[in-house]
Amino acid sequence: MRMFACSLLCYILSLAIPVYAQDDASPQYIQFADRNWRVAAREAKVEQHMGREALLLINGRVWLDDAAFEDGVIEFDVSYGDGQGFIGPMWRAENDTRFEELYVRSHLSGKPDAVQYTPVENNLSAWQIFSGPNASAAIDHKFGEWNRVKIVVSDDRADFYFNSDEPVLHIPDLKTDISEGYIGLRASGRGGADARFSNFSVRPLNEGDGIVGVPEDPKSLPKGVIDTWQVSKPFAEPDLQGVTTLRKSSTKNIGWQPLNAETNGIANLARLADSVENADTVFVRKIIRSDKDQIKEMKFGYSDRVRLYVNDELVFAGNAGWRARDYRFLGTVGFLDMIGIKLEKGENEIIAAVSETFGGWAFAGAIEDRSGIDVD
Repeated sequence: MRMFACSLLCYILSLAIPVYAQDDASPQYIQFADRNWRVAAREAKVEQHMGREALLLINGRVWLDDAAFEDGVIEFDVSYGDGQGFIGPMWRAENDTRFEELYVRSHLSGKPDAVQYTPVENNLSAWQIFSGPNASAAIDHKFGEWNRVKIVVSDDRADFYFNSDEPVLHIPDLKTDISEGYIGLRASGRGGADARFSNFSVRPLNEGDGIVGVPEDPKSLPKGVIDTWQVSKPFAEPDLQGVTTLRKSSTKNIGWQPLNAETNGIANLARLADSVENADTVFVRKIIRSDKDQIKEMKFGYSDRVRLYVNDELVFAGNAGWRARDYRFLGTVGFLDMIGIKLEKGENEIIAAVSETFGGWAFAGAIEDRSGIDVD
């Protein structure tokens, strides 16, 4: 009996001991909801909150490595304040840098982007690429109370419920195409956002479970969207500072790889590379054959920064990164810019040098008038 009491006391005390992520150390774990979670956060601890056991998570993520999640239901209650925060689940994680993610923005209650879906590829979120219908929606937060969250995943689709009996967001196309992986929880934000999770559960689909949401009409695309590109290996953005004419050696033997545009016409460059210091820029290339000298209009979009070259000559440079233009500028990507590209008879090379900081590494292009040209 004495040994049992001692064991029980040790267990109770362990619940109050916070776990901190440690660089260059063995992984740290915490017990919550009868599962063993790996901690990648400033702090994680189990405590009593509003009369129940809860996981306090501060500025980071926890991962449930042994959850082989394919199709199923993830549910939990979550409580947080009205400061800036990004709070929600991850699922089908192939590793800690590639997974599906959905989070609420606690500081945007009632706004059309109060909840956001995004794939994460090579540790890069893509919320600037996937915005609007079928990726974000309005919700009303209950601050300092329990919010009930439920996400139903089936094949390539998901429904997100938030204090509701019907989905507040339907995701018709999960972008990573990962079929199975582990799951996690996130709470992060400027200055160190925190959230408390409780009543967590994960289970397979039962009879009666399923996708009930329907897709919204997507944003209309321009005609002539270019749906395939060639993408180089990453290099440092300063390498092109002041470069108005590309040398042939700059684009030779740099490991071109093909990349298809997403269903919204935008190429997610993070599918091929991570943006890190001294490797935050890639060339995105398209070959156009023209039957004569002529000028064609090309609509395009990008994130975060671009230097656009036609036949090695600089024709455009811009910065559309988050807050690059004013404090409300989001940098979401669309076909919002247009230039006239001067084509010569024969083969022409369009090259965009695209640099990324965060939020979505992207390029998109469309040429509506294809008369007299072949877009390879």
